[in-house]
Formats: sequence, C-alpha cells, structure tokens
Amino acid sequence: MEWTRFRIIETLKKLYEDDANLSYNMMQKKRQALLSAAAYHFGSYATAIERAGIDYAEVLRRPRWTKIGIIKIIKNAKRKGQDLNWSAVTKRRDELGRAAFASMQKRLFGRWDRALSAAGLDADEVNRYRKWSRDAVTAELKELHNDGTRLSSGAIQKSDPGLHAAAIRYFGRYDQAVRSAGIDPQSIRQRNTWTRQSVIDSLRKLEKSGNKAKESPLVTKQAALYSAAVRLFGTMTAARKAAATKKADRKAK
Repeated sequence: MEWTRFRIIETLKKLYEDDANLSYNMMQKKRQALLSAAAYHFGSYATAIERAGIDYAEVLRRPRWTKIGIIKIIKNAKRKGQDLNWSAVTKRRDELGRAAFASMQKRLFGRWDRALSAAGLDADEVNRYRKWSRDAVTAELKELHNDGTRLSSGAIQKSDPGLHAAAIRYFGRYDQAVRSAGIDPQSIRQRNTWTRQSVIDSLRKLEKSGNKAKESPLVTKQAALYSAAVRLFGTMTAARKAAATKKADRKAK
C-alpha cells in the first residue's frame, strides 16, 4: 500500500470511529506501517492524529464510551444552551466534541442525529436553527470539500439539510453557493458517477493541459477526482499508470 497524507488521515479517522486503540504503543504493535508513514509525512505521529481532527491527549486516555454516557453529555450541553449541530460539535475539543465523534461508532449510534434522538432531541430542529450567514455557508462548503465530503445537492440534503436550506436561502440556488466556495458544481455532481474510465480520461486531460496529475495538488484542488482514483484503483500511482497505459495503447494502434 502506498501511504499518502490523505490516506493516512482517512485511515486514522476510520480507526477512531471504529473505537480502535490509537495509542502509540498499540499502533507500534499492530500497525507499524501506518505509524511510520504518519511520522514520515507529518513529522510525528501526534501531529498526524491532530491533523485528522483527533485530540492526541484524548487518545492517550481514551474512555470506553457508552450510549448512556453520550446521552448524558448531550442533555447537559442542551441545558447549557450549547450548539448541538454536527458542524459545531465537531469543531470542539472538549468532552462534547469527543462524544460526538464517539457516537459515530457502529456499536453506539452510528450517526450523530441518532444520538440526538436518543437524548430526546429533534435532529432536524437542531440543524434548522444553526446561525447561518452567506460567509458561514461558504466556509462550511469549503471545509466539507477539503475533507472529501460528498457535496452534491442530494447528498447534502440528506447529510445536512440545514446547510442545504441556508445555501438556497442566501444564494438562491445551491450551485451558486457552491461556486461562492470556489468549487465547480459540475465536479461535485460527478462524485456519484465516477468510473475507472472517467478517472483515466480526467487524468489524461490534466496531462494534456500541462497540469501534471501530482498527488498533493489533486488532494486540495480536485478532491473528487483524487478520491475516485484512490477508491477505484487503490492508489493514485496505479491510476496514473492505468492512464499512461491507455494512452500508450492508443498510440500503438
């Protein structure tokens, strides 16, 4: 496996959501390759953990979360009037933020809105009354795009109806909101229809335009293409090789 910064972060996030033990000693015993790659690409394992949005101090003393414990934290936050929408809680670095991430574990709730419902709250209402503005919508879309989140209109209506409604309210059309974040609406619509051939065609188009399909620029500027390439070919290197092979085959003919 070819470890990249993107793959390392995604793997750490997945392990965290699955309630894996991410302590340095345990990683050294069971996932030495990932540990070494994290240290190489980020300078240290702790830095990689933080870049994945995980509190390293919490990794060292991670509790065994329970449904009852998470519900108590949600109810306490509600009494204090704290913002409980997903975007707000995942930016926190306190107990509420950690509970939100923990709620995603399959053995617990699997989704934050289910945890809210278990605590007696209406998840749709929580999302509906977020404090939105044009700048807030733009910033949220940019952040989701950089995280590789599916941003098609249909996907956002399902995952974050509050954001979608705010985008329409402030920009008139969802596409306009996406453009305000510097994202091509057509590129996010393609997220649902990527095939091996369309990835190859896109990589070849980049080469033809003089833009080399290097990994780092793709991660930040064309996250949809990068994610599809890794998902369909295993690694970016394999996708580039496939594109080069197809090109060579056509020249041979």
